[in-house]
Amino acid sequence: MADWQRQFAENKITISPQDVNLPDAPKSLQSSQIETALMTVYMVAGIVSVIIIVLGGIRYTSSNGDPSSIKAAKDTILYAVVGLVVVIMAAAITDFVIKNVVA
Repeated sequence: MADWQRQFAENKITISPQDVNLPDAPKSLQSSQIETALMTVYMVAGIVSVIIIVLGGIRYTSSNGDPSSIKAAKDTILYAVVGLVVVIMAAAITDFVIKNVVA
């Protein structure tokens, strides 16, 4: 088993301050810290997606029947929904891996 696999299996990934070029960098990360960081990123991405969906809805209602504005608003909503689905799937996969594979 490779060294990184052993560290990963022990829920402990060690990094040196030289690796990240930060003198006050932490010496190691626990899986709970990684999970917290990733879930925070996913939550922010989900909130941004919902805001974009709302903005797309506002663009749609204020398009005044202009076909190009309606299409742009629909595309905005569609892309934001796809982004939200990707974020939800990434969060689910990450949660599964951290709780079942790493633990």
